[in-house]
Amino acid sequence: MYHQLAAAILLIPLLWGCGRAPAAADVPMKSATYYEMHLQEAAQVASRCHLLNEQQQRKLSGRDYQEWRISNEWANCHTAISVTDAAALRDSLLKPPASHGANAALSP
Repeated sequence: MYHQLAAAILLIPLLWGCGRAPAAADVPMKSATYYEMHLQEAAQVASRCHLLNEQQQRKLSGRDYQEWRISNEWANCHTAISVTDAAALRDSLLKPPASHGANAALSP
């Protein structure tokens, strides 16, 4: 009897956990280096996260929203957004200036 009770106490939470949706803490973290090497994925994540952030602001209470903002899910969002913003800035700075015609450099 004791063994059956002990087994039930151990198995019920385990089985219950198998059917649940993954918590935000279950989301694996991705580094800035990862997103720098996978810019297309970073851009997709950043785009999705902008929408997700707006939805969470509308849906959650202030306290729950702040809690979500410290989750792994938002950390990945923040990292992806930062990497894509930095890549866009880098690309704009490295892009040669547009020419205004052949004589633009010669005119006063």
